[in-house]
Amino acid sequence: MNRIYHLASATLVALILSLVAGCSTEDPMESFDAVLSSKSPAVLDQPASSELTITPESSGTLDLSWSAAKYGDKIPATYTVILSREGSDKRLDIPVPAGTRQISLPLQELNKRLVTELEMEGDTPGKVSVTVEALPLADKGNDHALETYKTTSAPLELTITPFFATSRPDLYFLVGNLSGRDGAPVWKEKNNDHLLFADDNNALAYHYYGYLKADAAFKIFPEASIGAWKNILGLKDGKLDMNGDDIKLPAGSAAGYYHVTFTVNRGKLDPAQATISFTSIDVSSKPTFDKIGIIGTAGIDWDHDLFLEQSKTEPHLWIGREIVLKEGDFKLRANAAWAKSWGGQEKDQFPTDFGIVSGGENWKVTAKEAGKYNVYFNDLTGNYFFQKLDK
Repeated sequence: MNRIYHLASATLVALILSLVAGCSTEDPMESFDAVLSSKSPAVLDQPASSELTITPESSGTLDLSWSAAKYGDKIPATYTVILSREGSDKRLDIPVPAGTRQISLPLQELNKRLVTELEMEGDTPGKVSVTVEALPLADKGNDHALETYKTTSAPLELTITPFFATSRPDLYFLVGNLSGRDGAPVWKEKNNDHLLFADDNNALAYHYYGYLKADAAFKIFPEASIGAWKNILGLKDGKLDMNGDDIKLPAGSAAGYYHVTFTVNRGKLDPAQATISFTSIDVSSKPTFDKIGIIGTAGIDWDHDLFLEQSKTEPHLWIGREIVLKEGDFKLRANAAWAKSWGGQEKDQFPTDFGIVSGGENWKVTAKEAGKYNVYFNDLTGNYFFQKLDK
């Protein structure tokens, strides 16, 4: 009898042998083989509904659970949830923490992955198959198991309608006297320095992180308003309004670093549904860098940085104006060294319009995507945005 054992580790073998010892007088390896051969897959529980529509307003989760896969009577399993699209060989692999048989997927994150990785069409119902793969759980400290004994559940068929999340978000800028630090432009209608970064998990929220003096005053410019004093947002009776006064910190607020959150409604901007809020943040542990640059073949090469410009009013904000990116790879790094670097959240996805990263994958610029960009980067949070200028 020929046996081929794909063993995760010698300790896993010892674990299983200890489970079968004393209950059989057979060859221990035959007992080991028999225990793992008596396997059955997990069974997915039916969710409340097999149809799901995701919109920018969706804030819930897709909750999945399943019964345990069986490997004998005592050997636990570890699981991976697989999502695949009808008519495609692409799939999403979502590992599940050991010891759990359920997972909650935030709808905004799920939407992004369905559109970018499974290439589903926005606002169009699509068939999604969900399965659960199981492997015998290895001993503590070892992530592997016995590939030979993988099991896969019967598929659960869902109909999901995502929204198109990969389109570039609308852009909004803070224009005014924010920090009081010397530097121009301030109250200039062409001031597009202070970008509100779109939220990676909420299609209706935008964020700015920076220093605000106690009497800071500014307005919010939609992208289309840069260069003209029209259709800009101020405050009127405590609410955002196209004809409002300057936006200021709440009365009694001290100067310091703030997280500014701006929320909008879906579709055409409706000031009546937009909100703004301020949260004081502590950045005392954050370093201030001398330089931040693009490194890689999409810029110059992997030995020379293409440096961004440090904002004159906010030292943690970096801007590259009309930067030419070539076909190739790149990352961002600080001080022309690799002690601190940033990249994309999803391999080979560029341009990534918004997100927060640390380390990350190389960004890959294809021949189609090569061109001229404005680059915005905030080193406090890792928020970044590449604004393509030539179409």
